[in-house]
Amino acid sequence: MGLYKLRMVNDNVESGILEKVKIDSIDYEKDFENWLENSPSVLLDDEDESTILWIGRQVTASVGNRGEYPDLIGIDADGNLVIVELKKGKTPREVIAQILEYAAWGASLSYEDLNRIAQNYYSRDENMREKSLMQIFCEVFYPDSGEDINIEFNKTQKLYIVAEEISPIVRQVAIYLRNKYKVDIHCIEYKVLKTQQGEYFISTEKVVGFDDLNISRYQNRAASLRWNEPVKVKEVIIDAVNRITGGNKEAIFTVSDVYNELVKDYPDINKGTLRCHIIQNCVNHTSRKHYPSGQRDLYFLVEKGKFRLYDPEKDGKWDWQGNRID
Repeated sequence: MGLYKLRMVNDNVESGILEKVKIDSIDYEKDFENWLENSPSVLLDDEDESTILWIGRQVTASVGNRGEYPDLIGIDADGNLVIVELKKGKTPREVIAQILEYAAWGASLSYEDLNRIAQNYYSRDENMREKSLMQIFCEVFYPDSGEDINIEFNKTQKLYIVAEEISPIVRQVAIYLRNKYKVDIHCIEYKVLKTQQGEYFISTEKVVGFDDLNISRYQNRAASLRWNEPVKVKEVIIDAVNRITGGNKEAIFTVSDVYNELVKDYPDINKGTLRCHIIQNCVNHTSRKHYPSGQRDLYFLVEKGKFRLYDPEKDGKWDWQGNRID
């Protein structure tokens, strides 16, 4: 099946030209690692409005008497450790042993270990280098919460194998590990595509770990199963905000207001997902930069924990990092 980009002439859809998109054969492994670091939500379920807080890249992992270097490690919204191994081309069978070795190393890390890794990772960031892992975690996932945050870091590990092609044996073993031993392992394929005009497209396919229960969330939150409703969770949240505000751009709402509106019809709604959705789509929220993928300009932060609908004429224009640009 061919893949084409529609190039419009004079902004006229009817006169568009189908431009062939081809898989680029250049080695983009390191580039893709950079892109993944900049866009962590690519790893998550399509209905998950959350992100991953990266804390390390090519960190030395002591496995037996050897030093190994997992490509990326991070923390998810539940405090679980995320480990990513990226491969060029087709995955060798050895990648399963490799990711399990990383998991064994990662499982032994205390909060102090993770904090030390995170502080080293953010040492060149003027805004982050003096902060602890807990402070950064709260800034990303709970920036407006007045609640006491009680998170048990590294209760479990989430493993990701990302490659241009997941081989049949790796896919089979990964499914076996998930089903038999409840290992939270995921496999994702990617392709880099390029048009004749030099534009890039990235294709991803989530081949293992996205069609059953989210294991780590099931273990940590008994009521938080994957979203199985026929409507997208983001649209449910938007509808709830519109009901609360009545479309009035001066009406104030909070995350708790939206949660209380939704939990009546959707008792398994995840409050963390809801919070992340509002942050991601709030034009002036300083934590928006942690949710770079799929942003929509929907909300405006009035003061800590209080939001209203975004009014472009009144509020001006803002970039994806929450900075005003006009």
